[in-house]
Amino acid sequence: RYDIYAPVARADKTYPFDQAAWLVLDSFRQFDPQFAKLAQRVFDHQHLDSEIRRGKRSGAFCWSVNPRLTPWVLLNYQGRADDVATMAHELGHAIHSMMAQDHSIFTFHASLPLAETASTFGEMMLVDRLLAEESDEAVRRDLLFRQVDDSYATIQRQAFFALFEKEAHEMVRQNASPDEMAEAYLRNLKDQFGDSVEVSDEFRWEWVSIPHIYGTPFYVYAYAFGQLLVLSLYRQFKQEGESFKPRLKQILAAGGSQSPERILQNAGVDMRQAAFWQGGFDVIAELVNQLEQIPLP
Repeated sequence: RYDIYAPVARADKTYPFDQAAWLVLDSFRQFDPQFAKLAQRVFDHQHLDSEIRRGKRSGAFCWSVNPRLTPWVLLNYQGRADDVATMAHELGHAIHSMMAQDHSIFTFHASLPLAETASTFGEMMLVDRLLAEESDEAVRRDLLFRQVDDSYATIQRQAFFALFEKEAHEMVRQNASPDEMAEAYLRNLKDQFGDSVEVSDEFRWEWVSIPHIYGTPFYVYAYAFGQLLVLSLYRQFKQEGESFKPRLKQILAAGGSQSPERILQNAGVDMRQAAFWQGGFDVIAELVNQLEQIPLP
């Protein structure tokens, strides 16, 4: 199981920050000029911190304080292709918030199932562009591995977390012991991976290290829903082209003012149709197929 998280290889190519910003903004502009204009606002207001320095927290995030303020974006930019993709992702979050700025402070934040819509969509646009223009196979491999790894981590892994939670809540009602819960989790992992990898016995305690499971019940489901939703929407965009764009903008502009189902329904998306979700899995299959065409080092 440990091998899943081991890096296969890493490209040496780096992108200067200015080039990365231009690539991200231009990919937004090609989709819709409003997206690029909103993302540019983050730079113009000096609300993006990308520098790596002592004492700074790791990772990346976007923080939207209220509808009237330009969101703040934190990055730790090192110039790799996945850092460029991270920039597109976090600026996508900022665009989402600014698209919903006409709502109140209580309703402009997107609900969890829709919170990754603009960010992941923006990242997909950038990655598609880089894959089309980049001739360096190592860079292409890095980008594709990132997309496939993220899809596993946010769809399959989270779905199995949710299945474990459902079982665990039933077990708690029956006064199950921690050891019994751990045994149930180990069965869950073995169902998830089958004979593809070996699952070491110590993984039975992994659930204890996932705070979402016992801190915010069923929070994990939003990850799986949100990621697959964006991939499915992206498939529709690839199929429909220009006619799709107003629908995505409508989803983003709704913020968190209505339920996810109502927001999607108003934009012409029926989340109860299996065919819609299959489109997202088709996108993943295409990424895997592209990855298989690149020889490993």
